Amino acid sequence: MDNIIYFNTIIQPKNGTGSVSIIMVGILLIVVIPLIFLTFGIINAMKNTTLALTEKEIIIKSLFYGRRIPIENIIIDEIKQINLEKDIEYNISIRTNGISMPKFRSGWMRLKNGKKALTFITDKNNVVLIPTTDYILLFSMNNIDEFINKIKEQKNNDE
Repeated sequence: MDNIIYFNTIIQPKNGTGSVSIIMVGILLIVVIPLIFLTFGIINAMKNTTLALTEKEIIIKSLFYGRRIPIENIIIDEIKQINLEKDIEYNISIRTNGISMPKFRSGWMRLKNGKKALTFITDKNNVVLIPTTDYILLFSMNNIDEFINKIKEQKNNDE
């Protein structure tokens, strides 16, 4: 290894670097890092949103808009499968509080028919419409007929 016989650093500005470096670090911490967490949160919500039917309620587990909906608040006779390519009155008109990306819509939306909706849509062709006393729930799922049969059976068992 060679011996260092001379070493120097760049001349520092006479008044210091000022607050430029502090501002850059602040911008990084305040803007970029939360965006990274938000991105991973959206990806997580796309993959891990679930709907479960119990004897008393529908439970939606989602990172941002999960909730429990009591069966008595659901208008069971009006639950149906829709295709948002054809049933355009149920398409989203305005996003009021939610996430809207090309293959994923989640959150509170206003529909073209003017009604308020809580949406969890990843496939426009396979959506179950679940009307409640306060809003419409739109949820993309497989086996929609099976879900509708189960919730109707549940209603008949309660009567």
